[in-house]
Amino acid sequence: MTEQIYFLHIPKTAGTSLRKVIEAQFSPEEICPCSVMQELSEMVRRDASELAAYPLIAGHMGYSLVSLLPTTPRVITMLRDPVARTISRFNYMKQHVTRSVRAPWGHERFLDHDVSIDDFLAFKPTRQLITNFQVRNLAQDFDLTQTYTDFDGNAIIPKMNKLFAYTSTGMSDEDLLSRAKSRLASFEFVGITERFTESVELLRSTFGWEVSMNVPFLNASSLSTGLDCPLSKQTLAGLQACTSLDAELYAFANELFEQRYQRMLQNVPIPS
Repeated sequence: MTEQIYFLHIPKTAGTSLRKVIEAQFSPEEICPCSVMQELSEMVRRDASELAAYPLIAGHMGYSLVSLLPTTPRVITMLRDPVARTISRFNYMKQHVTRSVRAPWGHERFLDHDVSIDDFLAFKPTRQLITNFQVRNLAQDFDLTQTYTDFDGNAIIPKMNKLFAYTSTGMSDEDLLSRAKSRLASFEFVGITERFTESVELLRSTFGWEVSMNVPFLNASSLSTGLDCPLSKQTLAGLQACTSLDAELYAFANELFEQRYQRMLQNVPIPS
């Protein structure tokens, strides 16, 4: 059985840059063509055993993918400051909406140029989408053989955004966070967006990879980056309330990263 690596790519965590580093270690035929939840759902309904053929699987598929593999893969993921990640997600949505004629989630307000992050927080599906999004990527499991519905009982496309916007975890916050931490601690590699260059160093050391590309340096984002105006105290409080479990997971991930990074440094020979 070929060893498998799964890059659990949480959106808006600089994962696209990291993915370039990871995929450079594999030939194209070794990389699974399935990279989003909808494609995974289609493959599962066709023949889930196809997944076992690829040494590398990478994409926005959360932890649900892991149970579909014959053996537990070596998992890679990145986490980001949850407020900064949520703002980045909002900006991404705004950019895409300006090129669309159809309102996402059926909410016409999102097509307006003056749509704000407060609108994002006020609308139930988008608020539920961003609520502890990183924790749910690790702790919420989906059965992709079944059909999920929106709040009105209509079947939804099994895309990650739709699934997170219209489903609940059915778990207490305590259990949800505990599961996310437990799974994160078992991952082969956990990186931090705000420490991207160091994360690539640790990734290279962990897997013994040669990284030939120039790794971009990413500065930690300010809380208001990309917004038309600074966050109000009320808006910041709303974002923090929606991402309180993510904040705890992010702190745990930073501790995990620092421990592993320091172990890596201690094993580096001192130049003579």
